Amino acid sequence: MMHRNLHLSLTFLLLMTAGLFSCTTKAQSGASFSSLPVKEFKQAQSASKGLLLDVRTPDECAEGIIEGATMLDYSAPGFMDGIKKLDKDGPIYIYCASGGRSRQTMTRMKGLGFTKVWDLDGGMSAWLEAGQSTVRAGNASKR
Repeated sequence: MMHRNLHLSLTFLLLMTAGLFSCTTKAQSGASFSSLPVKEFKQAQSASKGLLLDVRTPDECAEGIIEGATMLDYSAPGFMDGIKKLDKDGPIYIYCASGGRSRQTMTRMKGLGFTKVWDLDGGMSAWLEAGQSTVRAGNASKR
């Protein structure tokens, strides 16, 4: 009987500690950073009306961009200055050609205090493979 009470007490203590930790962590962070597949990326960006950021080069963008995207060249000298001017609390959806530069950008943004950043898993390659449309780069804004 004593062993059972000890077991129940330890289980209760463990559950309380886990519950307290998960609530505290969630409340403290409130941040979201992840890679999303094409369908989820498109739905999330459309629903939130967040900033859509294309971090490819001008030559890559000339081949087509996702409608509504703002271009900010990852390889440009003022790239990080441009990133720092963005709203740190607003939702931001990033993509590049295959996902590498956008994930690196997302990581940098996390370090700068941004709170809601997602990147397109597989980048423009995945977008096109999924049959999604693009528009000419002249229909977008540059930062």
